[in-house]
Amino acid sequence: MWQTALREGLNTILTYLDPLHLLLGIVPAFLISGAIAALLDKESILRFFGPGANKWIAISVASIAGAILAVCSCSILPMFTSMYKIGAGIGPATSFLYSGPAINTAAIFISAAMLGRIGWARSLSAVILAFGVGLVMDLLFGKARARETIQDSTENPPKAGIPWKGLLVIFILVAIYMVGPNLYKGILMAAAFGIGYLLFTQEQRLNWYRESWSLFKLIFPILIGGVFVASALKVFVPASVIVKLFGTESFVSNIFSSLIGALLYFSTLTEVPITRSLIEMGMSSGSAIAFLLAGPALSLPSMILINRIMGIKRGMTYIILVILFSALAGSVYELIF
Repeated sequence: MWQTALREGLNTILTYLDPLHLLLGIVPAFLISGAIAALLDKESILRFFGPGANKWIAISVASIAGAILAVCSCSILPMFTSMYKIGAGIGPATSFLYSGPAINTAAIFISAAMLGRIGWARSLSAVILAFGVGLVMDLLFGKARARETIQDSTENPPKAGIPWKGLLVIFILVAIYMVGPNLYKGILMAAAFGIGYLLFTQEQRLNWYRESWSLFKLIFPILIGGVFVASALKVFVPASVIVKLFGTESFVSNIFSSLIGALLYFSTLTEVPITRSLIEMGMSSGSAIAFLLAGPALSLPSMILINRIMGIKRGMTYIILVILFSALAGSVYELIF
């Protein structure tokens, strides 16, 4: 069994490091994240998503902002790290962290096509959950986060930025990032980076690449290790056991379902066919909702990094909220349908 687990982990890493996925998925994610940190001036971010911004508007926007991205729980982390690093409030930042992998447009329509009513319920619940998680995180840690941001702004005054150029380049990159991983996307992405190269000074370009490399060194090694462990765990927790545990309609089953989903790693959209198979094998509808809400948003590697970025207290609070809210959404679905 250990040999099977080792083989499963290595195979998943090799799949994750596929040159096409690496060049058109992972590398652009880090370059976009570096652009957010280096090319947007701090004052602009603080104005719209900082602790002093209107939390209802900021969290609402962040809750649906992730819908334009088709990313997994790990690919969203560089972007979240950049937002958090330059002063975004903890409410909007965590709403964005959840919404990115959970509410992307591809997931909405594929879930509906493959899972029917459960798919639509997953999409609506994800928007509500993103807002709820961000709001609770803001209520618990918003004041402390505001003090940190004020102190950081005093110690490190906001750099003179060029927000409109930065926003333009980031918008183009994100728009292209939404395209599937193909040659067309690669050509467009190269052209977009070329435009960015022409728009910015040498110092700004160096800051961009430096921030991207810094995020890569921080996140990628832990990401690879976490993907290996999460994939190896599938050998020890087979689907048949999950079905036996999660075939009944109860809040406890939904909690366990969201917990298992949170521990496993799913590439973008792979949670949909997996959930469909589990439903066919006997998983309850509520457990399926909980699994769909927690699985894409969390994974073992992402949980490790979230705790490292935000600190254990805030990181664990976010993780617990996602798991609890996912289970609660499953129970509400069971009550209604």
